Formats: sequence, C-alpha cells, structure tokens
Amino acid sequence: MGWYAHRLQLIFYFIMQNKLSLNSSQHRQDFVEVLCTQGNHFVNNAPFQVTSTEINNEKVPVIWNTSNNPQTSWIASLLNSYGPYARAELELIHTPKYLRLFFAGLSYIAQLSMQMSGLGSGIFLDHWFLATNIYPSNRTTNDILLAVKNLIKEAADKNLNNLPIIIRSLTPIFHADMINELQQNGFLLIPTRQVWIASNLHEPSWRRHADVKRDLRLEKKYTSQSQWVAGTDFSDDDFERALFLYNQLYRKKYPPYNPDYSVDFFKTAVQTGFIQFYGLRLVNHSDTSSKNPLSGFVGLTRRENQFATLILGYDLELPIQYGLYRRLMLKAFLETEKHRGILHCSAGAGNFKAQRGAQFYPEFAAIWMQHLPGYRQSIFKTLNKIINTFITPYATKKQF
Repeated sequence: MGWYAHRLQLIFYFIMQNKLSLNSSQHRQDFVEVLCTQGNHFVNNAPFQVTSTEINNEKVPVIWNTSNNPQTSWIASLLNSYGPYARAELELIHTPKYLRLFFAGLSYIAQLSMQMSGLGSGIFLDHWFLATNIYPSNRTTNDILLAVKNLIKEAADKNLNNLPIIIRSLTPIFHADMINELQQNGFLLIPTRQVWIASNLHEPSWRRHADVKRDLRLEKKYTSQSQWVAGTDFSDDDFERALFLYNQLYRKKYPPYNPDYSVDFFKTAVQTGFIQFYGLRLVNHSDTSSKNPLSGFVGLTRRENQFATLILGYDLELPIQYGLYRRLMLKAFLETEKHRGILHCSAGAGNFKAQRGAQFYPEFAAIWMQHLPGYRQSIFKTLNKIINTFITPYATKKQF
C-alpha cells in the first residue's frame, strides 16, 4: 500500500474513532495536510503548487498559479474568470445579442491586458480548490495583512514577487466590515460572481414557499424507490460514478473551465471529513443482491453556522419527473435547516434558488498588489473601473 492510501486510511480511522463533527477544525487540517502533498494532482485543469500558511494558529492552503494560462480553471485564475469562462457563461444566460457582443468584447480586452502584463497568475490565500471558500467569523483584517506580509516574503524568496495575492469568496452578507477594512488598507475589491444565500432556513416561513412544499412532496413520493447513501459508505465505484455525474453536468453541459477534479480529490475530501457527500441511489426491489449506480450526489461543507453546496451531479438521462436536482438541493437545504445554519448556494440557477428563499449578492475578490509596479496596478484598477461601470449595474438588477 502506498503512502498516500495509507495516510487516508489512518485519517479515516481517526475520524470514525473520535466521531468528529462536520464542523471540526481537525477535518480541515487533515485535508490541508494531504492537499499540500497531493494538491497539484487534485484538479487537472488547475495543476498549481499548493503550500500552507498560518492564520490565527490554523493552517490554511495557498495556491500558487504561475501559469498565466487562460485555459486553467476559473477557481484559481482571474484570467480565466474574466476571459474564456465569462464568454462561455454569456452563451448560457438570456442576454440581448448586442449586450452579449459588448460584454464579450470587454472580456477579450480584460484577458489580453492581464495576460500581456503577467497578471493572469496569482497567489490565492486560504483557497481550497473550490468554487466557494468559507472563512471563520473571527477572521480579521489584521490576520489577513499578517498572512499577506508572510506570503510576500515567501514569494520574494521564490523569485515570484511579481504575483498579486488574491482572496476569493468575499460576500457582503458575511464579510461587509472586512470588505470595507480591506479596501481601507490597500486591497482592490473586484466583483467576480453573483451568488445565492439562503439565510432564513431556521424560520418556519421557509417551508411555506410553494416550491419547497413541492420538493418535500417529491421527496416523500420517491422515498420507497430510492435511498440516501453517506459518502463515508461510498464504494470505489460510487466515487467513480460521482465524478462521472459531476463531469457530465459541470464540464460538458456547462463550461469546461469548471474544476476538472480527480477521484482522489473526492475521496480525500470525504475521508478527511472536509466535505460530506450525500449520494442518491435508486432501489432495485426485484434484485436486492445488486446495487444500482448512484443517480446523483451533493457535497456539503460547513464552518460554524455557514454551509455551502460545493459539488453536485446527477444522471442527465433519467426522466425529469424524478426531480434529481430538486432532491439533491433539498437535501442540502434540510441539512442546513437541521443545524439552524445559513446555506451558500453558490452561483447559477438563480430563479430556482430564489423560489426557495435564497437571495443574491455580489461576490468579490480582494487583490493585494501594493508590491507590484505602478503600471501593473493600473491595469487592475482600470479593469475594476470597467467592470463597475458597465457590468456591475447590470448584474445587480438581473438574476442569473
């Protein structure tokens, strides 16, 4: 048995013996430890070096994107976010043709200017190779400034002090004070996505939404015909199937710039307890000796009272009346409701999420570039001004 597989077995045994909760910081620390040694193999279209640094005595991952390649996944590339990914997303949303052409033109300008100036790369602080990163409530601006100072020194030692330092997933509902303080301390805040947050799941009124009632009836209807499977009970075939379902949805139906995960990423995330998977399997009543492949799964993580749906996939060939996406999202809503938490529903499917009580917010990336030459800083500042002038007003009025 190789070191990697042996390490995962030990971590999994430790979790089961100590019955750590989904909210345990030990889960994150175990995941970071593996991420720092195997992380460059976890996401095939984001093959970046992963190191760690400490914030408030907690080890957090740092992703070093030095490729300046517009084809790498947007999760750790502003170059892809504002370039190819943005243009691919334009094709999926209802937008007048003249606006699509205008926004696509801005995207090409942003991509070209960032790539030619070398700003398509970056150092991503406290980044977990996920679309959404969740931060603790006690995180302060001073904590971040200290971590940035240490990273600048580390980057200089590696002769990489030409890279901006980036913090993603900052949202006003969670980080309003921090966003203001970061700006006051020299960070540039640049809009990145429109995300959906369900903050009222602890209120009885949430279940009175018409679509929630329908989802609950759907779940009850198919209870006898399917079963929920905990990720800790997944077989190797289940993990392979989950990855297939994810890829069918997020990398074939949607833009291929979404993360191209390896099955080892899924296994590590589950076995360390960092992400909790819930699989949905149709029951074969006529042959109980065999198991059907998973028809869907959803991955959920938690920090304090914040939950996030990070990874999801379902069989696109099964009849729509099974309501797989509805059931998977309902599972995430109900798990969050059970713990009286707030659910970060990520981006996309805006109308669906709004009808279930979620509200949309802008999401920002904070960029530290004070150590860069003035002309490079001006490129980011110009890009930010263009976004806030032409794109942000449109995005704050329209649901995606």
